[in-house]
Amino acid sequence: MNIDFKESRESLASRIKIHDLYGSANLDLWMFEKLKITSGEKILDLGCGDGKQCFGLKNYLKKNFSGNLIEITGIDEHENLIKIARTKNKKTKNNIKFNLASFDKKLLFPEKSFDLVISCFAIYYAENIEKTLLEIKRVLKPGGRIFFTGPMPNNKKEFNEVIEDAANDKVPELIGSSRYSTEIFESVNNIFKNATIEEFKNQLNFETIEPFLEYAHSTLEKNRKVYVEFLKNKDLKLLLSKIQNILKEKIKINGKLKITKLVGGISAYNTVD
Repeated sequence: MNIDFKESRESLASRIKIHDLYGSANLDLWMFEKLKITSGEKILDLGCGDGKQCFGLKNYLKKNFSGNLIEITGIDEHENLIKIARTKNKKTKNNIKFNLASFDKKLLFPEKSFDLVISCFAIYYAENIEKTLLEIKRVLKPGGRIFFTGPMPNNKKEFNEVIEDAANDKVPELIGSSRYSTEIFESVNNIFKNATIEEFKNQLNFETIEPFLEYAHSTLEKNRKVYVEFLKNKDLKLLLSKIQNILKEKIKINGKLKITKLVGGISAYNTVD
């Protein structure tokens, strides 16, 4: 599968900010608690971006463990994001390792290197998921575990309904929500044999239209290429204008707006054969 995807730092930062300001639950805290980390573990973050989860996890561990010896390594194929992560790392003195690398290629780590492999909203972009998972299994220690996050099928349903109304067109299946809880989960279970998936719900509540519009702008950004099929032959500026008018009517009627984020956490253990 050839996946042409590129996330700009600005659009990602915009959505993260909106999740933090208007969300009813904390996805990172939910994930960190699910990881059940113990002292001395080595962790690999695949598709780490600018290091958000790596830094968040490091801070969580500092608050909840004394004298932990956790080692964190993050990899991402986008050079600009790795540069940002390394700059942050130097300033904060977190001693996290950030490498420019792709999970679509052989992971440059010896066998049985890590206790835990995580991937936050990234693994469903794998070109060959079974090949990627076999590499993950190779670098995991016996008894090591994985934890992935990604969108469930009804993720941000209200958002999609608004843009469909504005465009008078149906949003096609998106690569994340269309393959994460099906193809990705099935492949994880085929290779690890013990996969489970749990759902996390975060409702974003807005009392004005501005944050919803900002979310729409960052989500539909053409450089992301997530909505590329939907946006084909459409004027994005005109579409956003129509979205704005729809939101004005909705908030006039309901007094508020919402977007419900539904995230799945896939976990599995590397059992000894």
